[in-house]
Amino acid sequence: MKIKNFCTAISFLTILSFCIGCSFFATTFAPEKKAEISTTELAISAKTKFWETLHGGKYEEIPKVSSLLKAAYLENSKDPELAAYIGFLHIWRLSERSRLKQIPPEITDDAVLSRKYFGEAVSLDPSDARYLGFHGILMMTEGTIHDDQYLIRKGYYQGLEAINQWPQFNLFTVGYVLGGNPKGSKRFEEAVEMMWRNVEVCADKAVDRNDPNFESLLPLRSGEKRSLYLRACWNSQIAPYNFQGFFLNFGDLLVKQGNSVAALHAYSIAKQHSDFSNWPYKEVLLRRIEQIEENKERFLKDDPKQGEFNIMLRTPFSCMACHQEA
Repeated sequence: MKIKNFCTAISFLTILSFCIGCSFFATTFAPEKKAEISTTELAISAKTKFWETLHGGKYEEIPKVSSLLKAAYLENSKDPELAAYIGFLHIWRLSERSRLKQIPPEITDDAVLSRKYFGEAVSLDPSDARYLGFHGILMMTEGTIHDDQYLIRKGYYQGLEAINQWPQFNLFTVGYVLGGNPKGSKRFEEAVEMMWRNVEVCADKAVDRNDPNFESLLPLRSGEKRSLYLRACWNSQIAPYNFQGFFLNFGDLLVKQGNSVAALHAYSIAKQHSDFSNWPYKEVLLRRIEQIEENKERFLKDDPKQGEFNIMLRTPFSCMACHQEA
């Protein structure tokens, strides 16, 4: 009987080892998805509609455009652009949720879906540091929703890696989300420092924290030829008011920090930009300047009912301040 039981055990372990081995080799050597940009009529139409909706600030059109993009994605799930566009629509819907009369609890699902699609974009095009940065902040966002410290920390360190790869772009991406942390917290102070560093890496020089001369930045644009700088530091076709939106957010974080003097410098440089008069959110910035002292308290409450009187991250224009065309 003992010999029979022993043989049975050996047979079971042999079969188990074989199954585990099969599973290991099957998953380890599974073929990887390789990027393949879609050129079908559906994909081209979906991508065009994405930009029209984003630049038009048509928040209410998100479900329709998302459906169109997902149809194109199902046609070809190897297109990193399609995956990223879908991810961005989900993060836009979540970020500007204060536009909604009633915010449904399932709005948090947008964080999950956005992370999934940006994860696909990262896998398909790991060379694009934008995707890595967005994926990192979405891990932090989803981790915060579920009180998952592992996910928060993993996202944070992935964000730091994205900064290493493209600091001009991802210092803002990561710092923007970290700015939602409470005043005085380590992560909030880090967010403010990331904004300072973002200015410095765009200007290629140190900035005096006590007396920032942001005005010296404006002449740099005319001589800039580096594509990574042009995309991340200045207004572009993708982000028509990137410069103004950056300094609106920077000013907001400085106000929240209690540094109204530096905040006024940040707001003022956005106002001095040659295209300020066409910016859809110029009146918001002018009210920011007028109400700096009142906003020191408002920005601490983190109340969606305050509308524009939150830090930019919490407003109905958290994406549109940079991306909406005139």
